[in-house]
Amino acid sequence: MNRRIIAFLAGRSLVDVGGTFSQVAVFWTALSITGSAISVGSLGGVWTFSMAVMSLISGAIVDRFNRKALMILLDSLLGVVSLALFALATTGVLHIWHLWLFLVAEAVLGIPSGLADQTLLPDIVDKDILLRVNGVLHSWGGIDNLVEAALAGVIIKLWGPGPIFLIDAITYFLGAVSPLFIWRLKTRAHELSERWHPLNDLQFTTRYLSKERLLRKYILLNLGDNIVFAPLFFMAPLVAKAVGAGSEGYGFFQSLTIGGLLAGSFLAATIGAHWPKVMMWLGGAALYSISFIVLGFWLSLPIALGVFFLFGLGWTGGRVYRGTLIQQVLPSIHRGRIMGITSFMGGVLQPLALSLATVFVNRSGVGIVLVAVGALNLAMVGLTAWLLPLREKEWIPSTPEA
Repeated sequence: MNRRIIAFLAGRSLVDVGGTFSQVAVFWTALSITGSAISVGSLGGVWTFSMAVMSLISGAIVDRFNRKALMILLDSLLGVVSLALFALATTGVLHIWHLWLFLVAEAVLGIPSGLADQTLLPDIVDKDILLRVNGVLHSWGGIDNLVEAALAGVIIKLWGPGPIFLIDAITYFLGAVSPLFIWRLKTRAHELSERWHPLNDLQFTTRYLSKERLLRKYILLNLGDNIVFAPLFFMAPLVAKAVGAGSEGYGFFQSLTIGGLLAGSFLAATIGAHWPKVMMWLGGAALYSISFIVLGFWLSLPIALGVFFLFGLGWTGGRVYRGTLIQQVLPSIHRGRIMGITSFMGGVLQPLALSLATVFVNRSGVGIVLVAVGALNLAMVGLTAWLLPLREKEWIPSTPEA
């Protein structure tokens, strides 16, 4: 592989480093300020809704503009936003509404940057090694995140959230530099448009999807999958509080999740490079669904430690295997918009699901909610296996019109 591409990928992996730090800082700080699970739910709701809306807009943006330039601009702005949070935290004036604004900014700027990265990758990396590259990227970023998630809780305990946002800013600025390594590298399929007509572009892609039964079913199933998955993603601070583990425990849970993701990504990049993508995707989802049901029945620290590792391990199926499958089957001319539409439909109802879950946590406890949400995720696995092809060779959409 071209050394410039390797340098680019290394830089992009650093963007995730600060993200792990800031997630721990934002949600634990909110829980500390308010003492209520609803605060975590409201922040998560604002974040996921903002991400859903931006996913729809971002698809039209990244398919029409220079993806490398977008990453440089947006990651630089994210670095500035993180520096502002660092200043607020170190001066002792950080409030809950600052965290709301920070997460909105993370969505508004981070979603198009991340989508530009995802949609550029299939055009600069050969299809035969795309799964391995995705696996290595998740492994590489996971090594850093594994340590940082555990350290985040300790740093907050000792010095507060301020240093977390400073690290976040540094990694964004480093990520903004990385596209310069491939600035002159010509992509294989992505052609820029002289003029931008986002509504016409979305209509063009909508017409394509109207003829694609497989992709329509995938998008609708992804909607249901995202609704039932969202509460699990935000359960770590609530479980840490329920078992008396504190901010250190929350950070360690995040570290274990990343450790599981790292282990799964390493397998995908090595011996699992030729494993069936659909089966690995669905098998991973079944693994973490069953794990959270077990945790709901036997809520304790030792079981929680194992469950959050299995959560990351199972999540590899969606992040690596499903992600690679979708990158491969989507035509470049529509790739950004279809990913955007999928993320929008999958995320737009997540705030409602998350709010309902946190309300039930306050009323009935974490255990009951974990059992219910785990069961719903398991049901989605069965429905997806029933409605979508299980063999990769059957995932062949038609060639788009010019």
